[in-house]
Amino acid sequence: MKRIVLLFVAFITIGAFAQEVKQDKKGQHHEDHSISSHIDAEAHAMMYADKVTTRLNLNLEQKDKIQEAQMQRLLQEKEMMSEMMAETSGQSDIESREMEIEEDFKAEIKKILNPSQYKKWEEMHDREMKTHYKNAYESEDQN
Repeated sequence: MKRIVLLFVAFITIGAFAQEVKQDKKGQHHEDHSISSHIDAEAHAMMYADKVTTRLNLNLEQKDKIQEAQMQRLLQEKEMMSEMMAETSGQSDIESREMEIEEDFKAEIKKILNPSQYKKWEEMHDREMKTHYKNAYESEDQN
């Protein structure tokens, strides 16, 4: 009988400590995310510019401009997501803002690339967007 009571107390104690650790990690995650989000955006923009440069044989000037355009796009998307989380805009406003960001990004890319590079980029971008949205819808279906 003592063993059963002792095991029961041990399980309750372990469960309580596990919940405290989980809550602490959740709070730290939000702090880390807000601190490093700008760094992550820069790293993402740099990786995107590297990928596009490799696939389209861009020069350094084009690469820098692509990186800057991607960084601007990411910052605009972050701002839009903040608005969405604060629920200051309706769903149609968010969708129209998202389309506006995408159109601005495409226009900026078109200025940077020559016509043949832009055509290749557009095909590449369309494939990536289809994959991105396909994966996003699949993850929503799983939830």
